[in-house]
Amino acid sequence: MEIKTLTNYLQSANINFLIGSGASRPFLGTLGKIEEWLTQFSSDNSLDDNQKKLFLASVYRAYYQKAIIGNYTKTPADKYIEAKKTYANLLSTLNEIVNKRGSRLISKQVNLFTTNIDTLIENAAEGLAIEFNDGFRGSINQVFDESNFRKSISKASLHFQSVAELPVFNLYKMHGSINWSALANGKVGNDYQLSLVSSILEELRKIKDTDFVETEYDDSGTLKPYEFDDLVNKVKNKSADIMDFSQFDPFLNSYEKFIMVNPTKHKFQETVMDMHFYELMRLYSNSLEKENSILFVIGFSFADEHIAKLTMRAADSNPTLQIVVFAYSDSEVDSFKKNLNLSGSSLNSNVTILTPSIVKRVNKEFTDTLNTISNFSLESVNIVFNIIRSSIPNRYGK
Repeated sequence: MEIKTLTNYLQSANINFLIGSGASRPFLGTLGKIEEWLTQFSSDNSLDDNQKKLFLASVYRAYYQKAIIGNYTKTPADKYIEAKKTYANLLSTLNEIVNKRGSRLISKQVNLFTTNIDTLIENAAEGLAIEFNDGFRGSINQVFDESNFRKSISKASLHFQSVAELPVFNLYKMHGSINWSALANGKVGNDYQLSLVSSILEELRKIKDTDFVETEYDDSGTLKPYEFDDLVNKVKNKSADIMDFSQFDPFLNSYEKFIMVNPTKHKFQETVMDMHFYELMRLYSNSLEKENSILFVIGFSFADEHIAKLTMRAADSNPTLQIVVFAYSDSEVDSFKKNLNLSGSSLNSNVTILTPSIVKRVNKEFTDTLNTISNFSLESVNIVFNIIRSSIPNRYGK
């Protein structure tokens, strides 16, 4: 797909993004085999109760270290700053693109759907002069409410009788977040100081590292995750050396207070039990059903079967929807086609998988800029959107 085609789409489309864990690299790690382990664990009968406790503690600890603790410690600092800056660049670029669109009939809402539980996007938006909506209302004791996503924001001129709609970024965290907290009245509050993340860190420090099962091995200097059976065997062997399994209880009890969906193949069975997760999935589906919508996919593999099905159902039922997937590399194209059940093309031929080589091949006029791209990380996707931003004329002639 040519960049000028993407530019034309953005001029008249309802804009949506689907952002996965790959967009937060290299600061936060991806799931690896954690989803596979937890899925297989749910049907495994070979472990006794103590061994199950050790298995869960070890896997949750790995997930905590990969995707959670960095949000609190903000270390390594250089990678945190880089990731935050990259998200900020995307938001700033999109804000300018939406502001430069000529039509006043199109909503200036930009929907950011993500399965990420981290707080990088919120932190990136904090220092920008943009309107950002994460679903919380209130200032001190904030409460999450999906109805906030139906709000639009306008600005009135002081000297003229005119009102202009402002671009608003709606952040839909479909699997919850590490800053969501359970309130006494059954509602969800904003733990913006990440106190639960901090308390879990303290619980982990009380347990010796050697009492956990390591979930990765070093093969010629490269860390790789174990297969499930190998991990189970390590748990069985390690359990013989542990004198007190109750030491894992405070960590597990604290971890289970997170209002988020753990990464398992059965995750949607958990989400339908909670109104918020179910409602966010519905809002995602509804956004894709709107006429003249576009969905950009960044850092998301569609290994999540439920989201993959929702996405393709919308693609097949809404011929005005365009789905543009930024694949990290050429080698991932087949995986996307498999996960999306694409046999040749979608029903409406409205799903496009872009790789760096494809974008370079069909956009020769931007060769000098695009040659800096070797893969589609969030940083390199920003290069594409910066080209789009520069290609849209300012409707005020500036």
